[in-house]
Amino acid sequence: MGSEGRTGGMPVVEEDTVDLGVRPDPTRTLLRRTAAADQRAASALVDVLGPRIHGLAVHITGSSAAGSRVTVSVLRSSLRDAAELAAGALPGEAAVLDRARRAAVATRPRGDVRSLIAPDGAEERTRDRREMDVMRALLELPPAQRALAESAAQGRFEVSGAERDDAAGILAHLLDQLVPFGGAGSSELRALAALDALALAEEPERRRLRDLTTDPESAGIHRRAIEAAASLTLLTAAEPSQGLHRAVLEGFGSAPRPAAGAGSDPEAAYHGTYTTPVLGTDSQRRAVGPPAVPGAVRSTATASSPAPGADAPRADRDPDPAPAPAFAFRRADEVRGSRRGRRRENARAGQAVAGSRSRPWVPRSVAALALIAALVLGAFLIDARREQALTEAFASTWTQYSLDPGAQLVSGRSDNGDWAAVIATDGLAVRAEGVRGYEGEVLQLWGTTDGVQEDLGVLEISGDGLIRFTSPRTAESLVVTREMAPQNVSGTPSTRIVASLAPELPAPDASG
Repeated sequence: MGSEGRTGGMPVVEEDTVDLGVRPDPTRTLLRRTAAADQRAASALVDVLGPRIHGLAVHITGSSAAGSRVTVSVLRSSLRDAAELAAGALPGEAAVLDRARRAAVATRPRGDVRSLIAPDGAEERTRDRREMDVMRALLELPPAQRALAESAAQGRFEVSGAERDDAAGILAHLLDQLVPFGGAGSSELRALAALDALALAEEPERRRLRDLTTDPESAGIHRRAIEAAASLTLLTAAEPSQGLHRAVLEGFGSAPRPAAGAGSDPEAAYHGTYTTPVLGTDSQRRAVGPPAVPGAVRSTATASSPAPGADAPRADRDPDPAPAPAFAFRRADEVRGSRRGRRRENARAGQAVAGSRSRPWVPRSVAALALIAALVLGAFLIDARREQALTEAFASTWTQYSLDPGAQLVSGRSDNGDWAAVIATDGLAVRAEGVRGYEGEVLQLWGTTDGVQEDLGVLEISGDGLIRFTSPRTAESLVVTREMAPQNVSGTPSTRIVASLAPELPAPDASG
């Protein structure tokens, strides 16, 4: 299937064919190609694993900035150790994500624990087909055990004593559902493997785990527990606000390589810029040449060679060497560097400031007023267009729901404005006019289906008392209540009802 490696010992493996028993491992292939300084493979690794590492780090650290630092550090170390990760016993994906989890947990988790199956996090995930398997395994757990698993997946596990063993057993059961452990390992081995896979094991537990994993079968249980813990990152994945490629791939594959037969050390990297001053006369500066950069061809001229002969060819040099770029000095640079040139520039700058002070203030005031008027007019136009777009979108949605065969036009009963709604099988729309707001409170919409009330969201009131609201969810009847800002998240509406919208009330005008 392969031959001897051409890059220093690693055998050549065809794409995506490294098999771990029942499935291919494309991430391991990317790691192997990254170890051979393949820029495209390194970029693909960042694209594939970047969101999962970043989301995991943000959930654990509780900070987007700290999560970004952990993500960049883990990805850079994974690129550096790509050969080691590709040659390990773990799948490539699990090996990198296990490194990320341990690095994030080492920062001491803080912040709130978020629900991994909440619908508001669905837009941030990876859309991986394996995500449904993980969500299904979590939903099968009782609420208390699910909360424990979600906390452990985000680096929180404040359990001790006899309860710690029971909690570890719950985590082992969840991970076993995601990736079957197999084997005939004891419950203690499985619990300790689950704790260590989630980077939650304490030092005595890690020592005990090492004592228990002395044979291939028990080591396999530990390895599969790490694979299962890696699959939990599917539910915490989140795209970083800024791209990772520049921070992670900076300097990758650009280290200078000495020429064949060269016995000298590689040239030190230059950390300045082309504007860094070079001491000496103009002729000496021209002879210096460009600063050394990583990956550039090293000049063979020595410090002892005279400046006039620096550009002369030598017979003992390598044939056809790549010409090094030279500085392009302008006459203005030399003038600016002299004392007389600086005096002239300062004099010109002073004259320009004096000329600006002598100008009358009236034209500048008129220009400022014109600029302010243009900004105000532009803001009004933007607001008008935005309002028009919202109105057209709501009218289109109202019409679409009204044409549904099972649609119901519902009137509202309220002492605060005129309310109406259309309830269809695939969504609903609510409109109201002349509504007054309440200081420190919000209007919240609730839907009732089969006697069960569901929160549909907070209603926004425009400056002229207009409400337009649409939702893809549906209900049998609606009620609007007054709640304390910013929102009632208890799941039970208050008794302060502002409007009731039910099919048994008289139907409103269907014009929309």
